[in-house]
Amino acid sequence: MTDTATSENSAGAQPDQAATANLEAIMHVPLEISVELGRVKMPLHNIARMNKGMVIEMNKEANAEVQILANGSIFAKGEVVSTGDKLGVRITEIVPPSARISSLG
Repeated sequence: MTDTATSENSAGAQPDQAATANLEAIMHVPLEISVELGRVKMPLHNIARMNKGMVIEMNKEANAEVQILANGSIFAKGEVVSTGDKLGVRITEIVPPSARISSLG
């Protein structure tokens, strides 16, 4: 009886191979990651007069938190950092799944 119970438990404890294969395939799907520094609304006449070198003032402070998006949906927040001659974003918070789902609509 012990042998039967052990084999049933071990068989039930193993993950379904098809589900594992599906999850593995999904993990390789490329997503577009973007960082939103801020947003601002401007009248068309201001945009039409823009020239090279002009600065667009954002609605955020210089050291403000930025939003990190995957395919247009916020999944994390972070801070802009300099990594040598490039910019990067240090993740400071991962948005909880419930908040991510509610932001979809």
